[in-house]
Amino acid sequence: MALTTRTGMDRATGRLLRGRAHAEQSERDILSTRTFQRVMNLDYGSDLAALRGENLTAVNVLKGYAEIVQAVHRQEPGIRIARMEPTYLDGRAGAVGFDLYQIFYPYGHLGDYSVAEGFTITLPASVLVRGSAAA
Repeated sequence: MALTTRTGMDRATGRLLRGRAHAEQSERDILSTRTFQRVMNLDYGSDLAALRGENLTAVNVLKGYAEIVQAVHRQEPGIRIARMEPTYLDGRAGAVGFDLYQIFYPYGHLGDYSVAEGFTITLPASVLVRGSAAA
């Protein structure tokens, strides 16, 4: 059996996406979609939007951590979050984001976790809003 890398379509340009770029787009889509929003796939997405507008407390940041990790690990087989840190994007406005240190498995969608590649992304608070820059 020949292993194939994952492929998909860029939601903004319609061009072909391969490998990590496709997994990152999928991750952002998972985090910006509310659960129960997709009719035939009700458990797709995350509940991050429930935290939007809440006070920036340690408890709410921890809830954000937990929701990001659970949603990504449950629905994206090619990405595992190794470490996450909150980061201020605009401290005066109370806008936070998350720096995610992740491991990408090119063949994770096939159940093969023997090849790994580390990478980092910053998720802005706008992942809480559908149709935002996060998408």
